[in-house]
Amino acid sequence: NHAIGALAMAEAYGMTGSPLFKQSAQSAIDFVHKAQNPYLAWRYGVRPQDNDTSVTGWMIMALKSAKAAGLRVSQEAFDGTRAWIEKATEPEYGRVGYTARGTGPARPEGMMDKWPADKSESLTAVGILARIFTGEDPRKSEVIGKGVDLCLKALPVWDEESGAIDMYYWYYATLSIFQVGGDAWKKWNESMKSAIIDHQRMDPISFKGSWDPAGPWGHAGGRVYSTAVCVMCMEVYYRYGRVFGIKR
Repeated sequence: NHAIGALAMAEAYGMTGSPLFKQSAQSAIDFVHKAQNPYLAWRYGVRPQDNDTSVTGWMIMALKSAKAAGLRVSQEAFDGTRAWIEKATEPEYGRVGYTARGTGPARPEGMMDKWPADKSESLTAVGILARIFTGEDPRKSEVIGKGVDLCLKALPVWDEESGAIDMYYWYYATLSIFQVGGDAWKKWNESMKSAIIDHQRMDPISFKGSWDPAGPWGHAGGRVYSTAVCVMCMEVYYRYGRVFGIKR
């Protein structure tokens, strides 16, 4: 929750330059630094001595936005992120684990049967993005290429019956594969647009413009969560420039 709040404040300051936002945004980033495990990453709490890829993904998003906004950001924070992603990545296939190498995406208690983890490469997508945001060139990285291949085998599809909906996964994979560009992005983008745009509620009732809270985290986040994540997927075209200037 703090990471996402810090991301929002860093974005608000970066987009407006308003001094009303600067101190709050900087304080949020200062706490991100304080909470990081020495030489590695984050989980729940301040320096909890264990790490997880999901929390780390939100933290690196906040740090990336803060750096772009001109806030004080420690290089050690990026170095620790990269060290954790290396530890969590299975090198043969490029899959990234949750709390250790080889562990799959997390699911809320009782949700694994309805929303199987093997339908998602969410943490692999987080790992790809973290690598790129910490300086790894997707044009030269074999492990990023392997991770992208895994994501392209689990394209976005709005299918509740099979349990394939995972908006959290779609968000990170959209961000990361946009950075990769090329044919991989074209393939992902077509599926993403179909899964998201075609399922926005357009009926003339109070839900109009929103997305139904499907997927493993929909019960917890509700319609606000699902709508926010789908909108963030769609803004990827213009929010983040490609780090390495790859052509579309």
